[in-house]
Amino acid sequence: MTTPPTRRLDASMTLLTEVMEKPLDPGYAEAAARRRAAQEAGTWRARRPGTWVGVVVLATVLGVGVAAATHQLRVPQPGVTEARTVLERQITDRNHQVATLTASAEQLSRQIDDLQRSALSTQDPGLLDTIRRDSLHNGTAAVHGPGLVVSLTDGGGGLVGTSPDENSLVRDADLQTVVNALWDAGAEAISVDDQRLTAKTSIRNAGLAVLVNLVPLPGPTYVVRAIGDSDAMQTQLARGALPAYLQVLGSQYGIRSSVVAQSSLKLPGAGVQPLQYAGPVGSGQ
Repeated sequence: MTTPPTRRLDASMTLLTEVMEKPLDPGYAEAAARRRAAQEAGTWRARRPGTWVGVVVLATVLGVGVAAATHQLRVPQPGVTEARTVLERQITDRNHQVATLTASAEQLSRQIDDLQRSALSTQDPGLLDTIRRDSLHNGTAAVHGPGLVVSLTDGGGGLVGTSPDENSLVRDADLQTVVNALWDAGAEAISVDDQRLTAKTSIRNAGLAVLVNLVPLPGPTYVVRAIGDSDAMQTQLARGALPAYLQVLGSQYGIRSSVVAQSSLKLPGAGVQPLQYAGPVGSGQ
């Protein structure tokens, strides 16, 4: 009776077995055997020094060529540099125009307020008082009083010349969380980097930039100011989820934060906010 061949325990691991038992490729082993045979027969000749010199020269030339090509790729081309300069100049000019128009709009808003106050102070004082109270609540008028200042700073300190880690940057969701917590804590008026928040305010990201009221904020530190009873707001914030959220931002992403009470804060007004509304078809609105 024929005994069946014994099956190796590692038969299912043929590839790993070959690698462990025969690490040298057969081609290398054959070349080494030929070299040994040539040495024993006295027919093997070592490479001449000139051959090694040629190899070194060729490697040097290739290295210089690669370095030159890399340098050419990294150096900005004149056309690209000129286009970038034009774009930077246009951005600067547009920013100046926006600042000028914004200042003009604020001045005209103040003139309208003065004329409105002058006209209503004698004709309808009750309506004037209602408008004044509404302007405080809807953010169109500047306000001052005690409150809290919450600061968020990008992780890494906003080092210039380095590529920032997106996870370490303050995002729109972070500012939204802080703002919502302050509203819930009893804040009466809030601004983010001097951008007054109103019912029409949006806080969102455009790429890596944070926009409030469609105005990009410079960073790396974002300052949220809230007017209200500072003691009551601090107590309410401590009871909420904001402290844990800020701790996670600091421990996982390196975003630094602080909450400081202030006895006097001044928040700018957002100016006149035009409203859009809809009406039923045929109503004439």
